[in-house]
Amino acid sequence: MSEEVSIFPRRTRNPLIHLQNQFSDPEPSAKTVIYGMKRTIPPGPFMLGSHGVARTFGPSPEFTVIDAVGLSPSQIKQMLDLFEFSQESEDKFRGVDGRKVTDHKALFEPAEDDRPRFVMTQEEREERAKEIDEINRKTVERIERERAEGVDVEKKYAKLSDHNLGPKEEA
Repeated sequence: MSEEVSIFPRRTRNPLIHLQNQFSDPEPSAKTVIYGMKRTIPPGPFMLGSHGVARTFGPSPEFTVIDAVGLSPSQIKQMLDLFEFSQESEDKFRGVDGRKVTDHKALFEPAEDDRPRFVMTQEEREERAKEIDEINRKTVERIERERAEGVDVEKKYAKLSDHNLGPKEEA
C-alpha cells in the first residue's frame, strides 16, 4: 500500500497561504505548526515527544515518521494546556526546548518511548472513528446549547489548564 504525503496543512491546500502563515509571526502558535505538518492519507498518529519534538507518523503497523518539528517551550505549553492538568506532564516538559533537537536521526528515528505504542486493525480504526465522531457530535451539541444559553464558550474552552514549565521554585 503506498502512502500519499501531503506537504501542505490539512485544512489549507494553498501553498501561498501556507507560506504566508508560516512566516507572518516571529513564532507561530503550536496549532499553526501542527496544522502545517506533513501527513499521510489516511493519517497516522500525532505525538509530542519527551524532547519537545512534535511528530506525525504514517499508519500502523510501521509508524514511519512523516514530519518532525521541534517546539519552543511556549508552544509546548500551548499543547499541554489543551488537556487537563497533569503534574507528570509538567515535570516531563519543564525546561524542554524542542528547537534544540536538530539532528536528522534524532528527529526522524525517535526512541521507542516517543513512538506510538498501539497497532489497530482496520476494523478497530473504523470503530474508534465512530466513537470519536459520536464524542464530537455530543461536544458540538453541548457547545451550541451553552452558546444559546449565553455562555462565552470561547472563553470557557480556550484552555483546560495552565502548566508552568519554568524553573521549579525551591521551597
